[in-house]
Amino acid sequence: MERIDSIFWDEWINSVAFDKSRTDTECSGIIEGIFVKQKMNYAICASLRLYVFRRLYSLWKYTRWSDVNISSYMRVPENKKGRVKLILPFDIYEDISRSKASWAWLRGLFGSCGSIFWPKNGYHLVFRIKNDKLCDKLLAFINAKGIKNTFRNRAGSYEVQVRSHESITRLLAGMELMKTSLMVEEKFIIRSVKSRANKQVNCDTSNIRKSLQAAEKQLYISKLLVKSGIINDLPAYMQDLVLVRLNYPSATLREVGQLLLKPVSKSTVEYRWNKLENIIKEMTDIDLDGGFEEVEFSGS
Repeated sequence: MERIDSIFWDEWINSVAFDKSRTDTECSGIIEGIFVKQKMNYAICASLRLYVFRRLYSLWKYTRWSDVNISSYMRVPENKKGRVKLILPFDIYEDISRSKASWAWLRGLFGSCGSIFWPKNGYHLVFRIKNDKLCDKLLAFINAKGIKNTFRNRAGSYEVQVRSHESITRLLAGMELMKTSLMVEEKFIIRSVKSRANKQVNCDTSNIRKSLQAAEKQLYISKLLVKSGIINDLPAYMQDLVLVRLNYPSATLREVGQLLLKPVSKSTVEYRWNKLENIIKEMTDIDLDGGFEEVEFSGS
């Protein structure tokens, strides 16, 4: 199965252009997300994400700034490794960054400063932002959309994380990244099924272990009752219970109850075994909570 981050970026880069107003807004989100600083009368936008500039360049001709030759303001390293820079006149940058927050804007912003992570346990989306005003703008928008998030100040930047499965799929759908959203849903379902299966297996294993330990203890008590002769002083229904356990050492409490001459429920069998255990404790010095020593016994 393909990696989610690979599918996400492929879908983000290659999706078709929207109508002009939404294209303007997405470009605004991209540029706001990669803005570094103002120098003289220029806004310097720099990033290691070459694909972000590819997306920006492909959308630019559909925006209201299409008459601006963006190529003349872009600086790409010769080997295409390292930071790509977009050095825009500050008045153009201010005009571009005036767009209101929207899903198209968020899509652009996520491309320039967001990441998606899918480790073995858990998954989350992260926005890493250096501008406090931009961070406030982002938080106001996603909070208004009901997207649960956590926020922290880290190493001079702001980090906004989205970890809830419901919030992640809602955010992806809002950005119209449907292929990625569907893949997240698929992985979530697979993980949920695996987790449920593991819990069921662990639960069944634990129940089996408890049943075997209980049966071992009851078998030990039964042998002690017979060897000591105490069984002869017990009521007939108690004697029947002891003999059934001796004859069916691996039977469950429910099965033991049904094998009695007068069948009873599991809870009744449990109650009677507790009484037998108390009898042994009162009449012997044996510690039933420790290990069980072998009791020589020949069944009847």
